[in-house]
Formats: sequence, C-alpha cells, structure tokens
Amino acid sequence: MLQQEHPSRLWLVVILTLIALQGCSQGKYIHWKTPVAAPVEAVNGLLAYHYIALNQLSDAEVADFCLQLATQQAPGYQRFLLQLSCAERWLAQPLSKAQQTQAIAYYNRALIPLVRAAISRSDTTAQNLQLKLQLDPDESGLTFEQLFLAADLQPYDGFMLRQQYNGIGIAVIGQRANSNTAVDRYFPPEGVFRPLSFMPVKLDFSNPLLPVLTLRGVYMQQQQLWPFAEQRYQMNYDPASAYLCLLEAAVADQLEKTGLFDADKVEDKLGIYAIEPLRADKIPVLMFHGLNSSPLIWRRLSWAIFSNPQLAAKYQVWHAFYPSGPPPFFNAMRLRKLTDELLQHISPDLQATAANNMVLVGHSMGGVISKTFVQNSGSSLWDTTFYRGAAELPVDDNTRSTLEDIFIFTAKSYVKTVVFIDTPHRGAATADGWIGRLASAMITLPKTMKNVFGKMWQALSEDDIKPAMRGYMSGFGPNSVDVLSPRHPLVQQLTRLPLQVPVYSVIGNDDPARCTAFASCPGLNDSVVSYHSAHLAAAAAEIVVPSEHNSYQSPEAIEFISNILTSAALP
Repeated sequence: MLQQEHPSRLWLVVILTLIALQGCSQGKYIHWKTPVAAPVEAVNGLLAYHYIALNQLSDAEVADFCLQLATQQAPGYQRFLLQLSCAERWLAQPLSKAQQTQAIAYYNRALIPLVRAAISRSDTTAQNLQLKLQLDPDESGLTFEQLFLAADLQPYDGFMLRQQYNGIGIAVIGQRANSNTAVDRYFPPEGVFRPLSFMPVKLDFSNPLLPVLTLRGVYMQQQQLWPFAEQRYQMNYDPASAYLCLLEAAVADQLEKTGLFDADKVEDKLGIYAIEPLRADKIPVLMFHGLNSSPLIWRRLSWAIFSNPQLAAKYQVWHAFYPSGPPPFFNAMRLRKLTDELLQHISPDLQATAANNMVLVGHSMGGVISKTFVQNSGSSLWDTTFYRGAAELPVDDNTRSTLEDIFIFTAKSYVKTVVFIDTPHRGAATADGWIGRLASAMITLPKTMKNVFGKMWQALSEDDIKPAMRGYMSGFGPNSVDVLSPRHPLVQQLTRLPLQVPVYSVIGNDDPARCTAFASCPGLNDSVVSYHSAHLAAAAAEIVVPSEHNSYQSPEAIEFISNILTSAALP
C-alpha cells in the first residue's frame, strides 16, 4: 500500500512544479535613489544684480555666461533660478545639434532641484524662494494625487534601465486612484499612472527677496514641443518610467495561483487593461499570459516598447488578465468579447486605426488563446465534440449561444499579426504526467463555466458526446491542464486550422550548450514545451532563444519582437 503524501507536501510539489511550468513574476521591481539635497545658503542679495548683468549680454555672450554661472557658489535655490533664466536665453537662439544638447542638459540640471523641492512640498521660503505647482489633469480630466520624480527611480532589472532625458523638462510620474467607473474600467485596478514633464511657466520677481516660481506639470500623451522665442524643443516624454511605477504598485502576481486553483476569487479581475491612455490612432499590442501567470511577465517587452520613441509613438500596450484554471477555449471566448467591446468603445464606427490593426503576443497557453483570434474554426471543433449540430441541442438559447461561442469562432479582421512565445500548439507532455494530473485535480472551475456545462448535462447524455471527448467533457468540463494534453482532440484539431495572418514564433531552448538546432537535437525543448510542439511551419519567421519556459524575458526574444513591430506593414 502506498503511503499517503501529506497535503502540505502535495501543495509544495504542485507549486514548485507550476513555477517550473511558468516563469512567474516576482517581488517588487524598482527602488528609489536617495536624492542629493539642494544647498542651503544665506541669500547674499546679488541675485538682482546677476539678472541685470544677464539682460545686458549680447546673444553671443550668453552661452559662456551660463557655463560660468554653474561654477559659481551662489545662494541655494536662487542660483538655479538664475541658471534657468540664462538657459532660456541660450535656448532661444539658433543652435547646432551639439549646442542644443549642451543647453538642454544645462537647463534640466538647473530645473531638477526645483522640481524635486516642489513635488516633495519642501519649504523653500527660508531660502527666499516660493514654489507653486500648476498640474494638468489626466485625459479624463481628473487630478493626480501623487507625484514621483522619474530621476529617482531605479529598476532592479538591469535590462530595464531608466530612459534618460530625451528632451527639455523634468520627467515626473503622476498617479491617481482608479475610480472603477467609466473609462477607468479599462485601466489597471492598481491606479492610473501617467508621464508628466515639468517646466517653469512664470517667475514673479516683483519682490526680489522672495521671488515666486510657478512650475507646470505638462501631461504628456505623446511627444510635444516647447517654445523658447522662435525655437521649438522636444519635451521630455517618459512613458517607460510611468509603467515602472505601475509595476511597483501592481499586485497581479499575487493572483496567479488563485486564478489557477480557485478562479471564482479573481473572476472580477478578468479583463483587457490599457497601460496608457486609450488612443484611436495607435495600434494595440495585446499580450496574453499563460498558465499560473499574470500580466507582470510582460514587464520587459512593455518597457522595451515604452522606452523606444518610435514604437511608443505607433503602438499602445494592452495586457489581458484571466484566471488560468478554466480551459483556453472558454477563456478565449470571453477575451474575444472583451476585446471587441474595448475596440467598440475606442471607435464606435470601427473605422479608426486601433479598431483595424492589432498585434497579439501570447505566451504558452496565451498563445493558444491568441490562435483563436486568427483562425476560422467552422464546425470542426463542434463536430469533434458533439454528434448533434448546435441547432439540434435541446438546451436553452443562452446555453446554446455560449457553447457556439466556445466551439465556433471566426478570425478577427482587426488582428494583423501574432507572435507566439513558448506556445504548445500540439500540447505539452507535462500535462499528462502525474504532477499535471495532480494539479488538474486541484483546479476549481468558476461558476460561470459550471453554469453552462451544468445546463448542458441537464439536456444531454454521455452518448451525445463523441467518445474521444467524453473524458474531457464530464462533470463541469475540462480545465486548462486537461486541454493542454497532446492527446486532447481539440488541440489536435486547432493545429490543423489555417492561420489567417502572418505569425511569428519564439521558442525556448533550455540547454543551448547541447542543443543548437532541432535537426541536430530532436529533444530540443524549453523544459515544458518541446520544439516539435512550438514550431509552426507556416510562421513568417522563427527564433530559438536560450531560455527555459519564460522566453518572454529573453533579450533576444524582445529584440526579435521589437524588430517585427518596427518593420510591420501597419499604418
């Protein structure tokens, strides 16, 4: 007689195995550098004199005067005011590219301590300066509740080094709570994070002993220009840092195992979430995570898009979250409907760029879900499952409609390309192993799915289901681990359906020292999915990267996807 394993040990085994099956997100992602405080010095009364001297300079003398000011030991914050005034005159002149870079760097160095003091609400009146804030609202007209200086943000992941200044102004991240109403329902529940660029807009020098500087936080939805007399300069636009702040607040990784084993507890989190403002003129890149996972796996790829000015101008990043316990066909049905709804919200007439162009990126089971967006199933999946046609099933109309949506789907015309990452197109053998079976036994399906299959079984008998599918359709239906079996009839059938758009494959190789190519190493795999299962002969391009079953974080994979986005024949 076999000794019964202690339940806590079984859980430990399952959890460790699931971590191996799916590279989970982990921990927090950034730390905040300790800023250097601005010098506190007594005012010596020479500020007005310096302004008079600046105004008497010819344009040719301004640059040297500004650089000389930076070497002087002048009083505290008022020194930065003087440097800003000098830099504004410098930037107002026709400059070469090299001179522009030098002048912008000088301007931003003088501005950053003032912005830091303003957003931290530091009292600068002791240094004879008063700071006022003028904040733009976000795209919904709502006020930001917290401000964070991007220069103090440092990611732990060396791949995601902060985007440095790319224009005039100081990058700040504005945050407000998610109201969970109106358009906010399409944004992450952790809050709305947006990039701002701070610029001085008014200096009241009527009282030379206590000048008042007003700083404006310009809300940056895209690259903008700031005028200095006849010259125009790009402002510092830093959506990558706004995304990093969202990562720090995110709790989606805490929902991964719950979403697998007890889906009802996270059903309210099911959704398509935009990371930045919804734009009708930008192409959505919609990313689907896999089993026992969350949108946090996309941190590197999302950062790569946000930190690339060309990609950030063309694409908007969307993340899907779904409980991964239910089978992929059930979740795909729900996610297709949510995507349709979001596009309808952005473009009611469905004529906008966003509503006619979309790139999907799917990891593992998320890749299987992505396939249902670009395939025409016809009746093939239905006929693999049932003896009777949909119209002949003796079920109520709502149950029939839901079953049809699960088993019968048409390619979405708005999807133009798909990138599959570590996707088990032909199933994963691990799903049939003893650990896979144990994990399957622990999964509790959501009430939404139980309701559909419960009503189906009230009207049907086992004889109405084809023999190959009976083992998967019993009870309240299959779960995600069951469906990922290489023996599952629907997985096999899905692989036979043509793909209606160009697709690309990223495949992991967990032993690059031994396996360099499938031809020389038929056992090539990523520790979960074999090359044979992940490979698609129809793919426009394929890359094999040194990685376990988490190729989404591979630098080679991210470069591959970035190149696809750069060269894609999309508007």
